[in-house]
Amino acid sequence: MKEVKRYAAGKLLYIPREKEKKAWGEVSGYRHFLVKRNQFILNMFLHGTEIRELSREFFLSEETIKRIVYSKKDTNKLDYHPTSRSATAYSDAGMLEEWIHTYLLFERRNKVFSDGLRLIYRYYLGPNRMPLSLFSRSSGPEEHIKWRVNPTVFENNVVHWMDKMQCGEDTPPLFINFEQRKFEINCNNPLLEALKRLQVNEYPVIIWITERVDYDTFLEEYAAYL
Repeated sequence: MKEVKRYAAGKLLYIPREKEKKAWGEVSGYRHFLVKRNQFILNMFLHGTEIRELSREFFLSEETIKRIVYSKKDTNKLDYHPTSRSATAYSDAGMLEEWIHTYLLFERRNKVFSDGLRLIYRYYLGPNRMPLSLFSRSSGPEEHIKWRVNPTVFENNVVHWMDKMQCGEDTPPLFINFEQRKFEINCNNPLLEALKRLQVNEYPVIIWITERVDYDTFLEEYAAYL
């Protein structure tokens, strides 16, 4: 104490612990899991999913669900929009997967796709701007395309996206699967066609990868875009 007084007499000192104690759940990651789960529950509730249905799906009491969706104390909740800007905000908060599932459930109305993604662990990257020259459509009216769709419906969807972009609206990112060094667009093929017709060179994409070897390969070959 005498030595301390020589250098800091009359001053307020802060002496930190050798190891700062982390908040509850931070070490295990459980706290972040709850934040992500609660955000997704809120998104589903705001899109019309009833309390009772949420209770069944997440194995929580209805009272717990009500506390989650009606709480005014949680200031970390994110607004959801079907746009690249919103997806980026979720990604920055570590909740990109929650944005993806909200988009698939309530914009695309594709629960089967959403449920399928949850069956196995996946790496999710993005949204990152990447050259559209890397990607080609996997669905369309052409005979050589993997998934054939009605020409009129496809063209109407392309025009819909072109109108939105020409009006300056923010549009959603493209969803791309990377596997065995190949890209496959999983969602919004008409959007990709609209972008190419408008001669857009780069656009935000979300990449999902299943295998660790593919993940490492992607990072090695496309790190410049991350």
